[in-house]
Amino acid sequence: MAVAVDTALMTADVARTARLIAPHIVRTPLLRSATEPWGTLHLKCENLQRTNSFKFRGAVSSLLHYRLQGGASWERILQHGVITCSTGNFGRAIARVSQEFDLGCTIVVPEAIPVIKLNAILAENPNAEVIKVPYEEWRHAISTSKYPGTRALFLSSEINQSVSLGNATIAMEVLRDLPDVDAILVPYGGGNLAYSIASYLQAAGRDVPVFAVEVSTGAPLTASLRAGRPTDVEYRPSFVDGIGASFVIPEQFHRVKDLIAGTLVISPEDIAEALASLAFTDKIVSEGAGAAAPAAASKYANEFGWKRACAVVSGGAIEPSLLLDTLTPHTDPITRLRSAA
Repeated sequence: MAVAVDTALMTADVARTARLIAPHIVRTPLLRSATEPWGTLHLKCENLQRTNSFKFRGAVSSLLHYRLQGGASWERILQHGVITCSTGNFGRAIARVSQEFDLGCTIVVPEAIPVIKLNAILAENPNAEVIKVPYEEWRHAISTSKYPGTRALFLSSEINQSVSLGNATIAMEVLRDLPDVDAILVPYGGGNLAYSIASYLQAAGRDVPVFAVEVSTGAPLTASLRAGRPTDVEYRPSFVDGIGASFVIPEQFHRVKDLIAGTLVISPEDIAEALASLAFTDKIVSEGAGAAAPAAASKYANEFGWKRACAVVSGGAIEPSLLLDTLTPHTDPITRLRSAA
């Protein structure tokens, strides 16, 4: 049975949120990529955001909104803190904001969380409580926005409206910097980034297609759209840890299915090529998921005929050794020799 969900983000609310979070965030640049074909791809560099991902926007937006509204939820946060589920980046953002606001926080993460992301959470807030759980337990928590045995307020990175408002400020900035943008590509993990951007564009009356980018090692949104319902798929872990999964969050699926233009599936090899292009040509360091949208833009630009596409580089948290291992096969021998000299 279809689930009735609210797919409305009002432009006035996003504008107010932009003013609210402005003192706390980085107004990230929109850069024209130097990769071929020249001048057709623009990069929204959320890897340069505080805590190195777009997740900081939603994290600070949510807690500022709760503080502004006051009431029982804010009192609960003051007394018991917040709890969230994350694969790393949202947890890091919540840890940072909680530290700045002097609030307690608990981050539930899957056991296979990359070490760099786990360490980053604790570096932002040594007092943060990090709970590692098996994947299925983590899946249940992020899908239901519930975690047992705590009085902390559950703060969902995926369906919390104030988080979505913070994420939607990315779309507002893109329209201001590139008014004639003809497509926006975003990596699809939990899905809130795709929802927030597409919902804002719809509210603004802009017919700009938003494509959700998935990795071939786990593309559940593509399968779910094909089936017309949330559908599980086989998932194989890869260096692209921020996206790729065996499932979609059901509520998110019903929110995005009629908002986005479709999905684009790319391989880890495509993403590795994009990481190299970003690093060597555009001088941008990205994590695997952050390079997914540029990879899809490169692969599908000719097919769709985009002239002013924007790819969101969603994050930049990657192990230096992993980045080196990923990039090395994409440099020629002369380049490697010069680098070692």
